[in-house]
Amino acid sequence: MNQRIKKFILFFIIFNILLAFSSVCFAGTESSDINAIDDNLYPGVKAKIQAVKNVHPSWNIKVEYTDLDWNEVINGEHQAHGAANNPTNLVTSSSSNYGGLWICEICGKEKCDSGYWYCASTQAIEYMMDVRNSINETDIFQFMQLSTSSDSNNDTVRDILKRMAASTSYIDNECVEAIITAANTYHVDPYYIMAKIIGEQGTKTTTLIAGNGYNGQYVGVYNFFNIGATGSDGTSATVIRNGLAYAASQGWTSKTKAIVDGTRIISQSYIAKEQDTLYYQKFNVVGSNLYNHQYQQNILGAQNEGTSLRKIYLKMDSNLSGNYTFVIPLYKNMPSTPASRPSTTSSHVIFSQVMGDLNGDGQINILDVVIMINHLKGTQKLSGDYLEAAKVTGNLDVTITDVVLLINYLKGTAVLPSGGYQTASITSDGTEVKLSKGGTTYKTLNNGTSIKVISKASMDINGIYWDLIVSSNGVYGYINRNNWK
Repeated sequence: MNQRIKKFILFFIIFNILLAFSSVCFAGTESSDINAIDDNLYPGVKAKIQAVKNVHPSWNIKVEYTDLDWNEVINGEHQAHGAANNPTNLVTSSSSNYGGLWICEICGKEKCDSGYWYCASTQAIEYMMDVRNSINETDIFQFMQLSTSSDSNNDTVRDILKRMAASTSYIDNECVEAIITAANTYHVDPYYIMAKIIGEQGTKTTTLIAGNGYNGQYVGVYNFFNIGATGSDGTSATVIRNGLAYAASQGWTSKTKAIVDGTRIISQSYIAKEQDTLYYQKFNVVGSNLYNHQYQQNILGAQNEGTSLRKIYLKMDSNLSGNYTFVIPLYKNMPSTPASRPSTTSSHVIFSQVMGDLNGDGQINILDVVIMINHLKGTQKLSGDYLEAAKVTGNLDVTITDVVLLINYLKGTAVLPSGGYQTASITSDGTEVKLSKGGTTYKTLNNGTSIKVISKASMDINGIYWDLIVSSNGVYGYINRNNWK
């Protein structure tokens, strides 16, 4: 072997060793070097990971530098507004623990999916997606890596699965054996499969897994993972029918088929596509089709399933001293402090969204009429959000028509425009909707698309005013003011 070849081989080996241990953080890459986390870029993350590692030194905690901007991530997840548009993130309507500021500031209490859900607010998305709120001994399991290469067909695994199954009324020996088969076939953690089923179905037998069909249809069909079980008309009947119809189309005529093939779909559709944690399956910030290819809409889904997964591991490892691997995503321009939990006692009063409320007190009364009249007289000029609230007809200018409409509203003979936003339409084909002002394009809208203008920009960026809008088909983001009227 000549010297040139030897030198090349030596260089190649050294280069790869350095690459493997380098603390340089490449976009969209993982790193096990916790000490290399920049506190200025990712405030508070390093300390939280180190605190967990101090208690569980055997845990392998990695971070993934997504190269995504925090604000764009939140806006990317805050999509598909309105029940008919199937919002990306939902909060339950049946618990006061997720009322108030958890509920979307655009959709309000418009029932979604099966009728038991509301669209989630920006604050709710920020709180659940901010990893600093979940880097602790309990919530960290939503970041656990789900793929595995170990053999699950052993007595220990079977015993733990059976003990976990005892908490339900429907997971029998057939289900346990199906979980083991699915885990080995598709290299998925068996306890995750169990946690996923319980997370989807709860502890009681549901229509989707009873095998009795629904209203005489789909008898002998099972859907343990609720795949395809969605509906936009707000009824549980539609959700059940859609879920059973999907199961029937897949030939899931036994519990084994439903569990094994359902696991295949989850593995091939999510885990094999970089969404290898519960967090990534709920919030797609790593795979293709960002913010869209997500397993469920329940904003608490990843956290709830992570909690179930942790409980399962506690049954076999009371101190959680195993070599568990966690992958935590980091975003550019994260806030200096973790997002706070949304209040359940307050409600959204975003002034630019309340047409006619000209003094910002959350009410529409005679005082607002006086302010509008004074604005037209020139003695009390409105600006900014106050001026937008005065456009109660949805037109671009404030006129006597707005005063009359407001007076008639107070008399009870007229209603204000739906939602309280200025309504408008797109004027150019291919109008770009940005996830931040002048940022990444999320969708494009065509001429004539109806929109609501949530807020108008007060300052331009390189000569362009980026106004925040939501379209009639649920697309949320910023557009060039020149492209709507």
